[in-house]
Amino acid sequence: MSFHEKSAWIMGLLLSLTGLWYINQVWSRSEALGETIGPNIVLIAVATGMLVFGAIISHIIIAASNPEEANDAEDERDKQVLRRAGNISGYVLGFGIFAGLWHYYFLADGNMLFHIAVASLIASQVAEYALTILFYRRGV
Repeated sequence: MSFHEKSAWIMGLLLSLTGLWYINQVWSRSEALGETIGPNIVLIAVATGMLVFGAIISHIIIAASNPEEANDAEDERDKQVLRRAGNISGYVLGFGIFAGLWHYYFLADGNMLFHIAVASLIASQVAEYALTILFYRRGV
């Protein structure tokens, strides 16, 4: 398994956990308030900090386990896999943003639009990591 594939596994897992934690916080606070909570910079900062801290620690561990592999440059196969996964995950982002805009059009809830956009960003990135792993396993 290449360094890029290991990185995709770790980042996909970290982003999924962080994203689920963020969505759970928004959901529970919105239920307690009785309406959708607005963007909360503390909540966003905590989620970002958790993700960055986890990414740094996990990549140090991956790199320490095989230092030669960690310094390898991307070859043509890596570039093809990352390009294709990025292109397809863009559709996930576009779909989520489009759904958020329609939700705003009908219900005029700007706070929900913000959270749908954040969830779409998370889903798009998780899809990119999942597709990266799939393309490495299956071949491009």
